[in-house]
Amino acid sequence: GAIKPVVTFTPNWGNIIFYDNVTLTCDVPSTVPEEPRTYHWYKDKRPIPGDQQRLHITSSRMEDRGDYQCRTIGGDISDPVFLNVTRNFVILQRPPSVIYEGDPLTLRCHHVKDLIGMNTKFYKDDQEIKSSESDSTFHIPYIMMSQSGLYKCTKQIQHYDRTYMMERSDVSFISVKEPFSPPEIKVIPSRVIEGDEMTVRCDTRLDPLRGGTKLHFAFYRDGRTVRGYNVSDTYRVRSSQLEDSGNYTCEVRMRSDTVRKMSDEIYIQITQIHDYTVQNIIRLVISGFVFSAAVCFTYFHNKW
Repeated sequence: GAIKPVVTFTPNWGNIIFYDNVTLTCDVPSTVPEEPRTYHWYKDKRPIPGDQQRLHITSSRMEDRGDYQCRTIGGDISDPVFLNVTRNFVILQRPPSVIYEGDPLTLRCHHVKDLIGMNTKFYKDDQEIKSSESDSTFHIPYIMMSQSGLYKCTKQIQHYDRTYMMERSDVSFISVKEPFSPPEIKVIPSRVIEGDEMTVRCDTRLDPLRGGTKLHFAFYRDGRTVRGYNVSDTYRVRSSQLEDSGNYTCEVRMRSDTVRKMSDEIYIQITQIHDYTVQNIIRLVISGFVFSAAVCFTYFHNKW
């Protein structure tokens, strides 16, 4: 299919205050570096001036607020990315893109130009998490699902020519998404006979937006590693033995090792050939008995 570009912001904030500057870049994944291209830009699905890879918005106005997209000649149009422009004195800035578990996250308590800002405080679900006289950012190196919630910042601001000081605040709900689903462990065939090949698979679903993410898989029996981390989601035993029976789990991690997820446990019983043969004989005998009884019943019923 055609190449689909991605719109990114520099600085990487999805919300800004009027008169702030921001640069939009049309990032095109390509194997050919520095390929000359003509770009087309759109705001709220309508074409806007600009044929370069970067679109500069200087001294932003309220009218600059909207969904931005880009494309190249012969290429797909990008997904829309929303730029929010506000008139607030203080805003809690966050990245415009989806936030995934394991990603770094930086929030900024930003104030309007030409004012002095100080004494910034950050809160999550009404609990204070940071306070600083001069640092207006809050950074999480690797965010977890449990860190989703309502974030708030407060800041004291004053005019250069006045002693009057006021406190302003802003809130933002941070929703953290799973890059991949918790794994499910499955065994094929569902009943394994001694000597059979056994295949154990670790099923997970990668979020479509994280298509480039590489996952690694490991398998455990009774808490011990039977196969270490590998790109294959499958563990095979060519000729199953009774000692291969046990409680199996699998674990998935991102290559960066920032996120790991473990499956539920399943018990795999390797059935002994002798037991299996005896069971089959018993089944055949019972089936024969039931069949004979049915024939006799039908015969006598008809005779009567």
